[in-house]
Amino acid sequence: MKIDMSREAVTIRLAQVAKLRRACLELAKSNKSNEIRTNRPANKTVQRSSLALGR
Repeated sequence: MKIDMSREAVTIRLAQVAKLRRACLELAKSNKSNEIRTNRPANKTVQRSSLALGR
């Protein structure tokens, strides 16, 4: 299977990645994520996410 590396295809993929990144950061700022961080501070995944986000 060949990956389309044309200029247009790469531009579309970069735009999609930027949208996904923004969505993930917005979810990380949400009230639910704050609640999870508060209720489950010993969870390794929560710790890793908090560290990556600088919290």
